[in-house]
Amino acid sequence: MLVLNYLLFVVYLFILCWLLLQLPIIKKLDLDKKTIIVLFLCKVVAGIAIGWVSIHIYGPGNDYWDLNHAALKEYQLLLTHPGTYFSNIFISDYPGGYGGIFSSHDSYWNDLKGNLLIKLVSIFNIFSRGDYYINSLFFNFIIFFGHVILYKLFTLIFKKQKWLVIIGCFLLPSTLYFSSGMHKDAIVLLMLSILIYCVYMILKEKYTTRRLLFICTSLFFLFLIRNYIFIALAPALVACFIATKVNWKPLLVFVVFYLFVGLLIFNIDTLFPFLKPLDIIINKQTEFLNLPNAHTSIQLTPLSPSFKSFAANAPQAFNHLLLRPYLWELPVNSLLPLNIELFIYQLILVLFIFYRKKIDDKTDKIMLCFFAFFICSIFLLQGYIVPNLGSIVRYRSIYLPFIITPLLCMIQWKNIPGLSKIINKNM
Repeated sequence: MLVLNYLLFVVYLFILCWLLLQLPIIKKLDLDKKTIIVLFLCKVVAGIAIGWVSIHIYGPGNDYWDLNHAALKEYQLLLTHPGTYFSNIFISDYPGGYGGIFSSHDSYWNDLKGNLLIKLVSIFNIFSRGDYYINSLFFNFIIFFGHVILYKLFTLIFKKQKWLVIIGCFLLPSTLYFSSGMHKDAIVLLMLSILIYCVYMILKEKYTTRRLLFICTSLFFLFLIRNYIFIALAPALVACFIATKVNWKPLLVFVVFYLFVGLLIFNIDTLFPFLKPLDIIINKQTEFLNLPNAHTSIQLTPLSPSFKSFAANAPQAFNHLLLRPYLWELPVNSLLPLNIELFIYQLILVLFIFYRKKIDDKTDKIMLCFFAFFICSIFLLQGYIVPNLGSIVRYRSIYLPFIITPLLCMIQWKNIPGLSKIINKNM
């Protein structure tokens, strides 16, 4: 049985590598075939690694293998009761029916996040016979296009910096690792990549029906999978399009618009008492705080529905998402590589502050503002809510390409003392 699974894995891998090179989106990249295959194999190996670590180190009961097991049950349901297979995703068994769209418990919408992925993997089982690693191979073939689309986007913004863009879009360790597990976060990366690329092309060129369709589809799935990302995207997208219509500097447009949004969030319940966005965030935080303590749990100050409370807790939230885990913070030894990785990113940020170069194109400036404000709002929300370093590292990893790639490409590496001599010597 295992030998057959190994054989199937190798056969499917060769087929997918061949198929990858035949696709128009891949043929249009300014990358040679060898580089594309190597990058895809890195994704495949990361998928194997996260699966192996999850089952052999953390043991049964982890998200990745539980999802694979649930998908196998769905596949068996497809064979025996196809009518139920195609209809059960639309049925709610909870007393509240289809309410609780922002709830994390006893909610059809909360279950739907995982059920959509379970359905996808259940289709893989037609070819994989339920093998986790073959399912991971198929899954990562799809998610790989998220990295490809990011590469296409950033090579348009940062021309002639191909290798820095490759590092930022394909090879950031935590992004590569966590986005290669069969999990909702990988789908988020794919949907965000499609959405942002299409938005950029609309700003740069023109509206097309195809681009609008891709944007709407991405927003739809982001709402179903991570509704808070959909909400955080709304002001960033609106600010983007305002910035294209006015003569203000893009940064000023984003600052003014986000101040307006902030005022609206903290006062909207006075106009519409049924709208309480602060209560949604507080409830999410409470649900996380009520989870059992883990080795990587951290202290989180409880929020109250007031501007003062949210403002006072903002430094803690940003500290958790931008600075932690600290280099010396090791509640579990497995965090050490991630601590070192984050420390390197912090050094890159310092280099960016002192050796950054200017961007002249207005559309590129708008997109960079989009990345900065959208990611900051996401990090702020997650910092308010998540009291666990392990979860923070995983959640944060999906957004790193949108931060680190611009930083890498906007640093004037030749101007850094000592490094400039090495670069000039190699050139």
